[in-house]
Amino acid sequence: MSGHFTQISDHLFVHHSCVNVGIIRNGNLAMLIDCGDESIRTTLNKLDITKIVTVLFTHHHRDNVAGITDVADAGTEIGVPESERQYFENVEDFWSDPKHRWHLYNYRPHNLMLAKSVKVAKTYKNGNHMFFGNAKITVKETPGHTDASVSYLIEVDGNRVIFSGDLIYDEGQIWDLYSLQKGDWGTDYHGFLGDRKRLATSLDLLKGESPSLLVPTHGNIISDPFLAIDTLMKRIDLCYDRYLAISALRHYAPDFFPYYADKDDHMPIRSGKKIPSFLRHFGTTWIVISENRQAFVMDCGSTQVIREIEKLQELGEISEITELWVTHYHDDHVDAIPEFQNRFSCYTRTDSIVAQVIESPEAYRIPCISPAVVNVNHRTDDGESWEWNEFKMTAFHFPGQTYYHGGLLVEGQDLKLFFSGDSFTMAGIDDYCSGNRNWLGNNTGFDRCLRLVDELKPSHIFNCHVNCAFDFTDQQIEFMLTNLSEREVLYRKLFPWDHPNYGMDEHWVSCYPYEQRVSSGEQVELKVKFTNHSNAPRIATCQPSLPKLWQTIVTSRSIEIQPNTTDEICFFIDIPKDIQKNKRIVIPVDMSYNGRPLGQFREAIFVT
Repeated sequence: MSGHFTQISDHLFVHHSCVNVGIIRNGNLAMLIDCGDESIRTTLNKLDITKIVTVLFTHHHRDNVAGITDVADAGTEIGVPESERQYFENVEDFWSDPKHRWHLYNYRPHNLMLAKSVKVAKTYKNGNHMFFGNAKITVKETPGHTDASVSYLIEVDGNRVIFSGDLIYDEGQIWDLYSLQKGDWGTDYHGFLGDRKRLATSLDLLKGESPSLLVPTHGNIISDPFLAIDTLMKRIDLCYDRYLAISALRHYAPDFFPYYADKDDHMPIRSGKKIPSFLRHFGTTWIVISENRQAFVMDCGSTQVIREIEKLQELGEISEITELWVTHYHDDHVDAIPEFQNRFSCYTRTDSIVAQVIESPEAYRIPCISPAVVNVNHRTDDGESWEWNEFKMTAFHFPGQTYYHGGLLVEGQDLKLFFSGDSFTMAGIDDYCSGNRNWLGNNTGFDRCLRLVDELKPSHIFNCHVNCAFDFTDQQIEFMLTNLSEREVLYRKLFPWDHPNYGMDEHWVSCYPYEQRVSSGEQVELKVKFTNHSNAPRIATCQPSLPKLWQTIVTSRSIEIQPNTTDEICFFIDIPKDIQKNKRIVIPVDMSYNGRPLGQFREAIFVT
């Protein structure tokens, strides 16, 4: 990919490509801040730089490190944040550890890890100084985008320039939201915007250095750092307030948000309702018992649920289990389904989009993913109905808590019961994990879910984690819909994209299958899927970066993606005949979107 550069002073330059790369020049020698891709060579040649002495990295993410093996000279020293050294030198440990593959409840470290380790010469921590030519470089620990990212203050030619990593993109903007997913309590999964406080502290520290310019890893050179930072934090604080105003998390952790308690512009938390006598609840499982004592079961995340069902059979409360409905793919809802299906002979249904994940979980890397493979007998379409004893069942695609989610309306015995999976509590909507693909927009994501509930008007709503039922008033549904519309406007300002879903939806680009087993000498297919959240066509371009020893050529390909659709680019890759067995090989994919270079933005895994 080609790039261009900006000259800040006689000895300081910024190369622009998939990331911004700082170049400190000392004659024909250079020190780099971050690296990006190999296009940096073009700028170095224009500046008559013949040797890279040192490369300093702000953080370990692949898009700002990946080009180092192509760019570094013999003898180039690599310097990294002290607490991130392992994420440069021991990346194989990350990729081989099952806890970074399955049951994903933590976002740190992120899967933007390097594909292969690089050797680190030096590590740096807060306050360290170094000199290069006329420049003094000072290390500032600035966690937020990652747990141990740093910024570099460059004092040269009368300037004070800070290379700030991905703390900020531009005035009032950040590169993405999901990198700030951090657990305030428990795991990162519940920590929507959880690292906003450390981000604010880090940005305040940078303000205290009175920089003349900020140079972010992604974004524009910022000439008014104070205004840019203050605008960003005001926007983030407002976004968090609007998130919390209708957050389901207030039900689960009511004492965790004392500052926000009883705010007039936050939705009051509803009281619960008594459940009908023909329902049972164990763990994340709801059971409907018909008049003839047959059972309709929803989800099975634990073997304890199986034991509880067996007790009900022993007591004569139920006879046989005839159907299983799967609300969504999360591990606490599907882990025990294979054992359940072996124990009980029943018919399994789920939404067609949920089925994509639970039938082939190895093809995805998304939050709370389980390796359990579920046998689905019937994939339901949106709005499809069927009769089960005295009840009418109607299935819906219900992209609430996660995009891969279904809702089920159960009508019978003069009641309308809606089983919403984990999408609602009495406090509002369950969108506290940005990795779950909670899209904003008219008739999508929770907007679609709320409009459906408003149309169906169920007498009871059920959450898989809540023992009682609840409902929403018309006014509360309107309040939540208005909140979501407000968020769409707020987040559009927060991200450098023409639609906020690019900054919120970590999986708007993904490799499919994410993981696949390959054999020597075979040809395998790898798809790269792009979701165009824009209102106009977009051009996506990508190319898998294969191991150099494979000597396999895969050329770059492009596709035009229509608005508000998902499309894919397919590659057929020849696996070498002499490939080593029992290895996990990371295949990064270099890509650009509508002319914006993204670097090695996503990856797939080949298992030999």
